[in-house]
Amino acid sequence: MHSTTREDAAQENSVPRSRSQTEAIAVSFVLPCLNEVRTLEICIEKAKTALDRLGLRGEIVVADNGSTDGSQELAKSLGARVVEVPVRGYGAALTWGVRAAQGNYIVIGDADDSYDFREAVPMVQKLMTGYDLVIGTRLNGKIIPGAMPWKNRHIGTPALTAIVNLLYHSKFSDVNSGMRAFSKAAFQQLEMESPGMEFASEMLVKSAILGFKMSEVPITLHPDGRDRAPHLRPWSDGWRHLKYILLFAPKYVYWIPGILLISLGLVLSGILNLAPGGESVYIGELRFNDHWIVVSALSCLLGYELLLTGLLAHLYTLTHRIRRRSKRMDWVVKSISIEKIILFSLAMFGIGLGIELSIVRTWVDADFGPLYAIRPAVTGMVFILIGAQTLFSGLFYAVLSERYQSDRRQNS
Repeated sequence: MHSTTREDAAQENSVPRSRSQTEAIAVSFVLPCLNEVRTLEICIEKAKTALDRLGLRGEIVVADNGSTDGSQELAKSLGARVVEVPVRGYGAALTWGVRAAQGNYIVIGDADDSYDFREAVPMVQKLMTGYDLVIGTRLNGKIIPGAMPWKNRHIGTPALTAIVNLLYHSKFSDVNSGMRAFSKAAFQQLEMESPGMEFASEMLVKSAILGFKMSEVPITLHPDGRDRAPHLRPWSDGWRHLKYILLFAPKYVYWIPGILLISLGLVLSGILNLAPGGESVYIGELRFNDHWIVVSALSCLLGYELLLTGLLAHLYTLTHRIRRRSKRMDWVVKSISIEKIILFSLAMFGIGLGIELSIVRTWVDADFGPLYAIRPAVTGMVFILIGAQTLFSGLFYAVLSERYQSDRRQNS
């Protein structure tokens, strides 16, 4: 029995194995598909050519989003692997397809023949040198006439690109490009969640936040080969992109406007409250009377609310969207507890109530006569509302901070 096993093993080892049998899959081309039977074959053939030029074992994954034109059968007949995606949407198709891909390096691109997958060769080569993400840039490459609408080329894409670069200190030239290459390990860190076209912005924003090593390669955009209208909806898709871009930028969306508003409110409130009631205050030729205390209150409350919302939004992002550590947030969570928040809230409420009671006392001492107390009355109201804002926001903060600390303990 023992000798037979050795002979079988010897015979098995003597059989030469093909390269495709012995090497793991290195590159996966993932194509989102929804009724692309007209162009799917040429896309798959170009992806195969790219794999031949790379000299790496690869696969072609067609992430089908419910095609009814026979795209699935065609893809299988051409040697591609079909992944059925039950959730509709460009982002959903790519997420499911990439998760199912077996390669260490992933190339994504539309299945409408607008991208030439043979141009992915230098993109994958950059990944092999250590890059996490490589973007195929159309705006620094070539756009064939008729391939991109004028408003997308000269307004939408440049505007979104500029906003991303400003908010996240990146250097992209084409944030809407659909042809990209990235490592599977990097994709797993992103924890992608967008089901729609905003998937493209989510990937770049999270990559910038996480400090990925990124590069660009010029590519050519061709007119798509469809015989129908594209799935894109320029205005609604553009708005979805913009919303997602702003979601991860609390500094610019919340904190800077909040600091400016609360600073304006505090200065204005201080000037008015230091002057006798009913007496106007002049700054140069500008005259400020009692009515401006309402403006001051609104500015303080709105600014404070923006600061609180920005803190909660950022903490939620770190705990539920990118799972990233932050030294500043580590300090905040360590320094600010729910007990301290409750004490601060009570202090603000107490100060406000004290101001209001002092006004009542003054009114009583004046035998309920007329008062010029609108300024301290509104100021006391502001303190009370800030106390309430802090308390109720603090309850949500306590939940998020506990999750943040729990994630930190698990990662340490």
